[in-house]
Amino acid sequence: MFHMHTSFDLAGDACISQFRHALDDFSSLMLSKDLLVKTGPVLERCKHPIMDTDVQRAHEYFFVMSFRDREQCDAAVEHIQKVAKDSDPVHRAVYANIVDPVFSCWLDKD
Repeated sequence: MFHMHTSFDLAGDACISQFRHALDDFSSLMLSKDLLVKTGPVLERCKHPIMDTDVQRAHEYFFVMSFRDREQCDAAVEHIQKVAKDSDPVHRAVYANIVDPVFSCWLDKD
């Protein structure tokens, strides 16, 4: 499975429940188009003096989106980049709630 980890902070006027709702809408749409396997919960960072060692990023929230493989992820990116009428408004709603997103990807190998 191919995963994308997203770290972010909330935009100044956004609240986490707004973001979660927007992400749920976007994930549901992408699932219905077979462009996503699942989106994990939106979690809040818990600073710990020993276990949280990332001093370069201070993001407060994160979530993980999972795809069957790199090809499904690439198809999702292509769909979003087309500015499709069905996905553009829900994708924009996700981005309207966040600032400074950082994405990283990895592949499970069984």
